[in-house]
Amino acid sequence: MKTRFYPLMLAAVLVLLSGARADAKPAPKFALFNADGKLITSSALFGKENTIVSFWATYCVPCKKEMPQLVELQRKHGEAKKLALVFINIDKEGKDKALPVLKELGVTDECLYDMYQLTAKKYIPDLKIPAVFLVDRRGEIVFKAVGESAETMRLLEKAIEGLR
Repeated sequence: MKTRFYPLMLAAVLVLLSGARADAKPAPKFALFNADGKLITSSALFGKENTIVSFWATYCVPCKKEMPQLVELQRKHGEAKKLALVFINIDKEGKDKALPVLKELGVTDECLYDMYQLTAKKYIPDLKIPAVFLVDRRGEIVFKAVGESAETMRLLEKAIEGLR
């Protein structure tokens, strides 16, 4: 019994010291175009900064309500937590439909376009939106909120404050 206990205890201590979370899982990889036609990869986004990833559509009223709140959270914590924000639009019509809504909302943060919803399905198989993920510098999802909830922003801010 003792011979099995010590290696397990050592492994648990190493996980705690590394800062890894038991419930964190790697963020799915993707490559999507922005409004300028530049291909942006998840590898370029994750690893340098902690990143809020928000999936949205122009027909989603809760998404449009949430977007300015996400912008404010990024502004509040961006510098201290090295926090980036990226929106991923899942409208099948792409940027032509999304750009006017972004302008109307005053959102100038990076927006990527997932017209075929392949990336969205990796993160949210049932395509339920709004969907917000917090990906840490290691590329692991440390927070996830799918669907409309009054608690999302409070819980997301708590997760951001817990970042290193």
